[in-house]
Amino acid sequence: MRLNLLIRIVDSKGIKKSIKLFSIFFYIGLFTIGGGYAMIPLMRESLVKKEKYIDEDKFLEIFAISQITPGPIAINMATFIGYEQEGIIGSAFATLGIVLPSLIIITIISMFFVNITKFTPLQKLFIGILTGVTGEIAYLTFDMTRKMKIKVFNVSILLFSLTELFLLKLNPIYVILIGGALGLLFGKSGNGK
Repeated sequence: MRLNLLIRIVDSKGIKKSIKLFSIFFYIGLFTIGGGYAMIPLMRESLVKKEKYIDEDKFLEIFAISQITPGPIAINMATFIGYEQEGIIGSAFATLGIVLPSLIIITIISMFFVNITKFTPLQKLFIGILTGVTGEIAYLTFDMTRKMKIKVFNVSILLFSLTELFLLKLNPIYVILIGGALGLLFGKSGNGK
């Protein structure tokens, strides 16, 4: 096991791709503001459309698994995509790439936090960024919903979930559990089984 891991590390192609994964996720982590969900459109653009590391279906699969896995969604996705591409080494590089920019930025901000929060132009900037991030997430949600294979069933669960959240004010955990239960009871798999 250790010998295989060492051979994998020494393999120049594996290291090159792992470094590429690190740089992609570092870029995503550096230039997206608004949390993990704000990073997903850029991940999709970079990894599915531009680099073609994974296809749309695999991306949606990783997205779904990352949502139910404990921890931040962006880190989960980076870890899963890195592992999918280059095993443990790719997973480590991708995860480090997504985490490192936030760690650096938060460390710098914490040194000047009191002064930054009083800076009016920065407050206005963050309001604009939040609005843009909301638009990105809405677009991603619409686009991913549009590409689902069982459209009527999925849209029904989506509308039911929105009703539970906005009208019934249910806890999001219950909404997720109810959606999963409905999927188990009435859903069909993507491959028609």
